[in-house]
Amino acid sequence: MAIDDVLHRLAVDPSGLAPAPPRQVHREAAARVGRNPVPCVGCGRSARAAGIIEVPGYGRRWLDRCRACLLATVDLQPSRVSGTVAEIVADLRAAAAEAGVQPTVVIDDEGGCRG
Repeated sequence: MAIDDVLHRLAVDPSGLAPAPPRQVHREAAARVGRNPVPCVGCGRSARAAGIIEVPGYGRRWLDRCRACLLATVDLQPSRVSGTVAEIVADLRAAAAEAGVQPTVVIDDEGGCRG
């Protein structure tokens, strides 16, 4: 599980993480890193990123990280976005089918930027 890897890399005991609300509350997350930021769970500096994680055995917890700790662990978290063009197109087609529309998908196979 990816969150276990994040907690391990930061040397964080999940029992020490603050309990989080039952759903993601963007205002609360913004307040956690706002004018009086909470400490980073990894190093204690001011947190710049706040998110809610589900920790087996502990439930929903806040994961507050400073910039350095976020960057040190971002590669361990699963992406919420499909990784390949084929996966993205499949997701779009599935969403279109669910909505009852027929999509037209155009893909630029050139790959790369022109500048």
